Amino acid sequence: MPSVVARRISDILKPLVAAGLYKDERRALKDIVADYVQRKIDAYSTVILLMEQKYGKDFEVFSTDIGRRASASKEDDWMEWKAAITMKESWHQAFKKLLRTV
Repeated sequence: MPSVVARRISDILKPLVAAGLYKDERRALKDIVADYVQRKIDAYSTVILLMEQKYGKDFEVFSTDIGRRASASKEDDWMEWKAAITMKESWHQAFKKLLRTV
């Protein structure tokens, strides 16, 4: 017997299958999750790009430079930049695993 959550997910996906947008609920769910994950990757990529543009260098060079002359603002940017890199990689790994599922 499917759980309450599984039934609710199925109820949400059924109209997409009925409309002919997907061949089955599994494919619909996988596609929706893949789109969400890709959007997360894109969002973190944007943060990284903005930091690279702001400082005119990549994270590694910035990290070296900040050790010599760090301000509170640069430390905050370093933490945000580092978090964006870490999260982008985590979402990317999840995306690769998702794509390998049937």
